[in-house]
Amino acid sequence: MSPVPSHEELHEMLPAAALEILEPTQMELVAAHRRECAECDALLRDYREVAASLALQLPLQQLDPARDRAVRARLAARAGSLRGPGTRAPGRPSGYDRWIGWAVAAGLAGILMVHHSVHRSVNYGWLVAGVLMLVLLGVGLYARTQQRRASELRKEVEREKSR
Repeated sequence: MSPVPSHEELHEMLPAAALEILEPTQMELVAAHRRECAECDALLRDYREVAASLALQLPLQQLDPARDRAVRARLAARAGSLRGPGTRAPGRPSGYDRWIGWAVAAGLAGILMVHHSVHRSVNYGWLVAGVLMLVLLGVGLYARTQQRRASELRKEVEREKSR
């Protein structure tokens, strides 16, 4: 294929573009071409509609357990390779990131306290701040539970990879 693909070459890429399996640079070329070519734009929309309708018409089948493990292992390996050196695992906040949510909540509670102390007696401000603190505690417990679940899923994926 030439550095600047011809109309025919881009026309041949449309089915793959509809399935979004082209390289990012090729997708950009197709996007630029379809802005200029109404025929290819309409054809790409048609291909996308057909691909979407085919996905809905296929019968649901359980994936073979051996193939399921292989697909999961490949996905986990691919996800691990996407993370470059010096990056942290998702769900593992750094020291600063760990406390940023709490700092924002405390700041908002402070603003609410000041606002209510001007317009109403401070007692209502304390009540609202207490309720917000309980909500914040609930969100924190929920986040901790989700973090544990994610950790368990990571361990399960690692066990599947080692099999």
